[in-house]
Amino acid sequence: MVNLKAYYDSGLTMDAYRQTLSDLKTGFDKIYDEHEVQQDSDFERLKESGRKLLVIAEPWCAHCMLNLAILFKLSEAAETDVRVALRDENLELMDEYLTNGNRVIPKVIALNNSNEEVAVWGPKAPMTDLIQKDLMKDMPEKGTAEYEAAFEGVKKEMREKFSTSPELWQAVETDLKQVLSS
Repeated sequence: MVNLKAYYDSGLTMDAYRQTLSDLKTGFDKIYDEHEVQQDSDFERLKESGRKLLVIAEPWCAHCMLNLAILFKLSEAAETDVRVALRDENLELMDEYLTNGNRVIPKVIALNNSNEEVAVWGPKAPMTDLIQKDLMKDMPEKGTAEYEAAFEGVKKEMREKFSTSPELWQAVETDLKQVLSS
């Protein structure tokens, strides 16, 4: 097992991560600025837990744009410290948190006061998965030129949906709180 404390200690702060954003900065900022955190019982449990969060992400990832904007807003409200390890620079860490054998991000690892993993969230909330599956349902066969062109269109639609759906934002927040506060 990797040394989670070392990755946390060397990770980017939320502000430093935001400085790495380029193409997805506008969407990230829109979600972050417009989302209102719901302070329910899961929120209170997270706030009182004393946990800190280690996130595996990349600034080019649309799922990271959505999820980290919500997570950062939530963590600030709950006074929970967050550090981000960039996936492509930390493959040993990423390989401990594969999804179906793949390096899918983001992953959020909740650590207790002893820097031990107590919960893992990611790479996406159930509602996000439903939206993605719906957008991908009529895709051409993977590996073809038609697929690549269609996939670019789907990525654009996902980025648009991610940055304009308060209902999705709330679903992501709810899922994050439930998993990270348990």
